[in-house]
This record gives sequence, structure tokens and C-alpha cells, in this order.
Amino acid sequence: MENSPIVENSKEPMNELQKVLFNAPSIETEYCPFCGKPATNRHHIVPRSQGGTKGATVTVCGMGNASGCHGLIHAHRLHLRFIGGRWEYLRTEPMKYEKALEMEGWIPL
Repeated sequence: MENSPIVENSKEPMNELQKVLFNAPSIETEYCPFCGKPATNRHHIVPRSQGGTKGATVTVCGMGNASGCHGLIHAHRLHLRFIGGRWEYLRTEPMKYEKALEMEGWIPL
């Protein structure tokens, strides 16, 4: 069996997309990389509930999960991917991550 993070409270390993995001470097900045406002929260790129507790994070603006760019991520309107050794993001209407990956317009960080 390959060595991969295990989803907390589950015996299932992370999917391939989650493994890439989990193992990518964190984005730790004083200002939100998406809008430039002061970063006030840390977002786990792979949700903690899906095994991301020790994985990559990004510092973002917003209070909790409801406002700012942190809220946009939780509302499935701001997506992150790690490709070619760099982070990229895409703003969308609310949609699943897999659908966002099919779209054009990803912006490098």
C-alpha cells in the first residue's frame, strides 16, 4: 500500500487531488494573496475533516468561514490548485472544485 495521509475518522486514503494539495507548500503572507487585505485567518487547503490538519494552509482575510476570501473559499467561489510547482487561484460562481479545475482563467500566485 502506498504511503499517503489517511483521512481522519476514516480508513480511506486521500484522493489524488487532495494528496497534491496536502503536500504542497503553505502560503504564509501578512496580506491575503487574493485581495491584498490584512490576513486574519489560516485556511486548511485540504479540509481538516478530510485529513488536512497537518497539510498546507493559506493565510486569508475574513472572520471565520463566513466573510472575506476565507468565506469565498468555503462558499466554493474561490479555488486553489498547485500545478507546475506553483499555486494558482480562480474565482467562480459557486461550484464544485472538480468543475472549477476544468475552467480557464487560473491566476498564478
